[in-house]
Amino acid sequence: MSAATLRVTNPADLSTVAEVPTAEFADFERAVQAARRAFDGEWSRTSAAERAELVLRFLDVLEKRQESLVDTVVAETGALLSMARRVQVAGAIQHARTAVRIHAALPEEEHNPIPLADLVAGDRVVTSVLTWEPLGVVSAIPSYNVPLFITLWKIVPALLTGNTVVLRPSPLAPLTVLAAGAAAEEAGFPPGVLNVLVEDGTAGAQLMTSASQVDAVSFTGSTAVGSAIMAQAAPTLKRVMLELGGKSAGLYLPGAVDRAADGIVTVMRAMAGQGCVLQTRVLVPESHKEQVLAEAADRVGALRIGDPRDPATDVGPVISAAQVERCAEHVAAARRHGGRVVVGGRARPDLGGHFFEPTVVDLDDTANRLAQEETFGPVVSVIGYRDVDHAVALANDTVYGLSGAVYGPAGEALAVARRIRAGTVLVNGGYFGPYASSGGWRHSGEWRERGREGIRAYQQVKHVTAVSS
Repeated sequence: MSAATLRVTNPADLSTVAEVPTAEFADFERAVQAARRAFDGEWSRTSAAERAELVLRFLDVLEKRQESLVDTVVAETGALLSMARRVQVAGAIQHARTAVRIHAALPEEEHNPIPLADLVAGDRVVTSVLTWEPLGVVSAIPSYNVPLFITLWKIVPALLTGNTVVLRPSPLAPLTVLAAGAAAEEAGFPPGVLNVLVEDGTAGAQLMTSASQVDAVSFTGSTAVGSAIMAQAAPTLKRVMLELGGKSAGLYLPGAVDRAADGIVTVMRAMAGQGCVLQTRVLVPESHKEQVLAEAADRVGALRIGDPRDPATDVGPVISAAQVERCAEHVAAARRHGGRVVVGGRARPDLGGHFFEPTVVDLDDTANRLAQEETFGPVVSVIGYRDVDHAVALANDTVYGLSGAVYGPAGEALAVARRIRAGTVLVNGGYFGPYASSGGWRHSGEWRERGREGIRAYQQVKHVTAVSS
């Protein structure tokens, strides 16, 4: 490790949470080599039951440290205390435990359904089997907004399926991930199986995505970085699993416009809008638009911004000064395009941290940055549509395809949902659980996380065929 340190700042009050030693490029090289040796050695040949036992032991350690993890998540991300406890820590551990059960139920090999005439040919019997095997060394790079959740989504399936992992947390929120690494060490993972390194830069991450000893990369973050990772991984033809940006639409049919204000408030309260699946474009009938804007202005204007540890707080900070500036830039771009800010719209440095007011903007169309680019902050646009066809066109008018939602009478809403181009579409709400996978289309990513698909993503298929002699 180098003598350099990374200063981790509390986004709510700008205090220093910790000074973390950072890894040098040579440390990343050694970590990749250690992961390679561990995989080529004993780890990939351990039984599924042995790996599951270690993962469960690791989760037991995390569970014992829940309160400390909650404190860490709040301090480094600014998440509301209640959400950090219920979702970011307890929910993450529960999802991971369920992943162990899902993996245990998946077959390690499956017989191909070969016609009998091909199975038995003369005096020979043919066997044809698909086996599911680990990829090798996996580079895992989670984002900052829900650090433990995303880390466990990546490393638990990877380890269960027999891979080794090099894990690099976001420099904006490394402490929770480091705590997970310490828990894995206490649980007794063999050397080289899970390697956690922090850096204040990108050289190590670029090695993780380009080194020939690495077989796969799992990344959550911006589309721009995801695109760069694909390019870095291309020469060695790695598997690249990406969950990237989103500009999800919440489409409210005429019979459900009374739910629109609730949806807007949900975006604000959920990590101050810092969620890639959040419905930051709200589509409502033109005839109801003013009603929705008035209700949203009242509801959002009453939200309390401030200390995420205060139970009365509704909206905490965003992660950094750069993120505050991005929110301000998108609101300014909307204004230049004719958008009208109906509530909020300002940075709030007077609150002592990286705060931006919960903001609702009235837009006439989707031809501006606020409607097209991911803001990742408490800023929602409201756009009117003429009819269902126009609403679907607006919902699909984006390069992203991560998530979306339709609200209204069930049958009608389901028919509309089938026309939305996204990896997940909610109809009058949805299921966010460990059995259901998620993943993006188009600029929102590749592959899936969670569920059986999120486990199979860390495996490759081998065809084994044999003929009786």
